[in-house]
Amino acid sequence: MPMDSYCLPSVTAARPPGRRWIRPRRFLSGGLKAATWAALLGCACGLPETARGYTPDSPEVQQMLDKAIPYLEKTGTTNFGVGADCLVGMALVKAGKDKSHPLVQAAIASSQRLAGAVGRQGVANYCYNETIACVFLCDMDPKAYASEINALVQALVKRQRPNGAFSYEPYTYDDTSQTQYGVLSYWAAHQAGIPVPPGNVEAAAQWFMRTQDSGGGWRYSAQYPVTHSMSAAGLSSVYICAHLFGFGADAQRMGNQEAKSNLPPALQKVETEEEKKKVPLYLRATSTSAQQVLQKAAAGNAWFAKNMTYEVEAWTHYYMYGFERYKSFQELIEGKVVAEPDWYNDGVEFLQKTQAEDGSWNSAGAHASGPPVHTAFAVLFLTRSSQKSIKKATVDEGILVGGMGLPKDLTNARIQDGQVITPQMVRDVDDLLELLNSTENKEFDAKSLPGGLSLDADLTKRTSQLERLRAMVSNENFEARLAAVKTLAKSRELDNVPALIYALSDPDWRVVEAARDGLCFISRKFQGYGPPPQPTEQQVQAARDKWKEWYLAIRPDGQLLD
Repeated sequence: MPMDSYCLPSVTAARPPGRRWIRPRRFLSGGLKAATWAALLGCACGLPETARGYTPDSPEVQQMLDKAIPYLEKTGTTNFGVGADCLVGMALVKAGKDKSHPLVQAAIASSQRLAGAVGRQGVANYCYNETIACVFLCDMDPKAYASEINALVQALVKRQRPNGAFSYEPYTYDDTSQTQYGVLSYWAAHQAGIPVPPGNVEAAAQWFMRTQDSGGGWRYSAQYPVTHSMSAAGLSSVYICAHLFGFGADAQRMGNQEAKSNLPPALQKVETEEEKKKVPLYLRATSTSAQQVLQKAAAGNAWFAKNMTYEVEAWTHYYMYGFERYKSFQELIEGKVVAEPDWYNDGVEFLQKTQAEDGSWNSAGAHASGPPVHTAFAVLFLTRSSQKSIKKATVDEGILVGGMGLPKDLTNARIQDGQVITPQMVRDVDDLLELLNSTENKEFDAKSLPGGLSLDADLTKRTSQLERLRAMVSNENFEARLAAVKTLAKSRELDNVPALIYALSDPDWRVVEAARDGLCFISRKFQGYGPPPQPTEQQVQAARDKWKEWYLAIRPDGQLLD
């Protein structure tokens, strides 16, 4: 494996202060169904508080960052090249430093010089510098550095081999390490609106699928053994390609771009001629199917289920960042977001044990990089940098939130010549019911309602709204059911309990989760009766029986829905 391998991070997005309750999770039902990011409630019902529930905002993580960042500021990159400059720059920004920081600005300047030199004699025979510089500039300001990003992408297109791989030139072997960065660069550039040839992405996707070991892992090259770092590289690349081709949960929710929007007319966006010229959200695959890609991803997941560890012989932090990238793109593709996953908890504890007194980390076998690079990798893992990049590219820019790439500011909705220019935000129960009843296509984006719908202050109107919401828990539309359950859950009214108990048997786990948390909130039983995440039918039934028993104990004449 090359000694100058780098991993690439992505965009920064502020994260709300951490908490130590285990947050509710959301899961897809029925395979690749439409999905939005989890709408989270504040109660962790049925799940005890844990000392291992780390997030990038946890005090334990911040303590490590408080030592690592001064180390990076003092040491810099010690002249390991453009890629190292960019890794350190990205680590600083992900950890909260301003883009005006001298080391960040130095990395930008290095990237710009490289972009101006690509294609000339004397450029390195590997693509790490180009790929990491590309991702770094996409993170920093894709509009300001669009010309440089485009130059780097074009250089990568020329470097890529006909079989889809990247490697050292002029050697004949293919290189999983470099190819993962090529794919990641394509993703970052595409999200930034820079054209990326679909054929090059598909060639890389096919290469990763061909080179996967029969056991589910990946090798650096054919003559090497399967390793953790290369398996994370291969699996993250498979998921990235899946997203580029629209094979994931977010794409399924949004629908094919050529198809007519499934949203109600009031939420459809009219494209301008300028918008039609923009790079499409997803590339078109001609010979690669979602089934093929996701089967390979499943095999890779199975490999890690058997072999997961951070105790690897070499390239530890390079591997950890690659693993964080894999898990972040898995979250995006499968529509499952876990706030405090075990793999992150384990990684935090591993890094706690291995951080040096000066704040650095280092890895065996990585003599060409040195502690600054590996410290940057560790920081990128701790800050969930890939997750932040994905959130920046898919959520903050309005692709997932608000639906169908709509603008973030929805306050000035208006109709012009019979066409909706910006969507009308649904704010209360009556708005939702009117929307659902006024269109044959009863689709609605519940993600725009992170805390549920607003109820009327008037008692008579409120009572009527609640009655209609209780009936909505059996609506055929998932989004309507979720919006109804979330609103009932925050009402604190015992009359809503039967509907919430009924919702525990919903086919979508996100609805079950919201109902469970609502029951905990109303009952003030914060440990609750479950069900646990990903429950069996028996566990669901047991939880329902317990909640029924509690409800009838305090309201013996209560009427249950089933």
